[in-house]
Amino acid sequence: MARSSSQTAPFSPWPLTPSVPRCFRDHPITAALIILLIGWSAASLLISGRWLAPRFSNQGSLLFFVRQSRLIQSFDVDSAQAPPDVWLKRLGSRAAAQRWHSSDGQRWWMVWLQDGAPLLVLPSTEASEPSRVSSSFPDVELLFADELHRKSFFSSLPSRPSKPSSVENECIDRLSQSTAVAWNPSGLSSIAGPLAFAFHSASYGCLTLTLDDRRMLMFDGAVSSRPLSSAPRSVRRSPETESAFKRFVDSSPTNNRLAVHWQGASTKPLFGSLLQRRLIADEIEKTYGLTPTFQAQWLGAPVDLQVRSRNDGPFKASIQLSLAFPAGQAESLNKGLASLSSSLEQRGLRPQLSQSKAGTNRDQSTDQSRVLIWKDSQQNSLGSWSVVSPTPNQISLRLSLGGPSDSVLPPVTLKPDSGLRVRFDAQQLAGLGWLKSTWPTLVREAGQGEILLNPMMGNRSGEAETWYWLKGQLSLR
Repeated sequence: MARSSSQTAPFSPWPLTPSVPRCFRDHPITAALIILLIGWSAASLLISGRWLAPRFSNQGSLLFFVRQSRLIQSFDVDSAQAPPDVWLKRLGSRAAAQRWHSSDGQRWWMVWLQDGAPLLVLPSTEASEPSRVSSSFPDVELLFADELHRKSFFSSLPSRPSKPSSVENECIDRLSQSTAVAWNPSGLSSIAGPLAFAFHSASYGCLTLTLDDRRMLMFDGAVSSRPLSSAPRSVRRSPETESAFKRFVDSSPTNNRLAVHWQGASTKPLFGSLLQRRLIADEIEKTYGLTPTFQAQWLGAPVDLQVRSRNDGPFKASIQLSLAFPAGQAESLNKGLASLSSSLEQRGLRPQLSQSKAGTNRDQSTDQSRVLIWKDSQQNSLGSWSVVSPTPNQISLRLSLGGPSDSVLPPVTLKPDSGLRVRFDAQQLAGLGWLKSTWPTLVREAGQGEILLNPMMGNRSGEAETWYWLKGQLSLR
């Protein structure tokens, strides 16, 4: 029997109005869950602060500058200090002062593009001038040195970068949340000058910079000989880095400091960028008779290098080098030294044999070695070398430049700790002319520094010497 059309409909908790979708009226529990999920997601997003943090358009703009610039550095606004000169020049004195004091604690950035004056980047505000905010970079103001730089930048603007690597993501966080710096090879060479070859393993990098109460500049982050965009997803810092750095710093001498003390598992970080260039390698073989085999053995040798300032003789500094080779490479090493001797004699240098005692192990036992000293026509000692066998399975080459060896070098083992350890005195290096005016004044006038370079974990096969975690400190005077 058919129901009467006048029968009362079942009760519904939802008002029967056109504004409510029928599916919500028919499924009240589902609707409540949907609303709850939406509310929870919105609350989480607000709590995280990602809507409020200046992250350059969901990281896209900052990633763009990391990849396209020679160097990018982030700074904190400290309203207790006067605005930097670049703010005064780009904004004008009055506007710069107002903006600086109202931005206390915020981040700002300097971006050195491939050429020209650096770009000043500020978080955009409601008061930002429209001409300084581009649709490509909506969350920041771009303040160029002049109109020519602005037009040049936007006329050759490349496409948006691809998804960042894990190392780039970490770099973006550092630049967004702290004082930090990121660079590529051209940015590094513009600062390091003639010393750039020694930083081949750190051609690309991103470091956090911190100044503590002791006027100690602390820095740490990822560096590599490859672009940060190529970092494997699995690469990460070793958990032993902190403890290894503490042990290294605690062992630093308090007196008789060297200009540089460089200890590494191989010479590749120091000489790799030179010997791996075909033109240079061929010229070394042609001029000095050092074969590719000899050069490869040299790159793989553990090393202890010391640079000492000198107040006497024709040179400002002397360099002492100790290298460890397997005993099986003795023939190749001796042939290389013989060829080098012949080349030096052809250039007017004269060898002189001398007996010396050199420490061979940690208990300070000694071994008589024959030292070949090289002198010029005025009988100035220009350098020397000797070959010793501290153990049956190892030979050691000890070499000096800028004068004869004047101290016993520590023994170098065939299997040293991985990575690289460097101590240096910045003021001494500046006095030697190794730190040019391109280095910041604070660095050139600083004291002792320590750098630890440890291989990162999660490297792909064949990338053991590619991805490093750098940690260091520098005493600012």
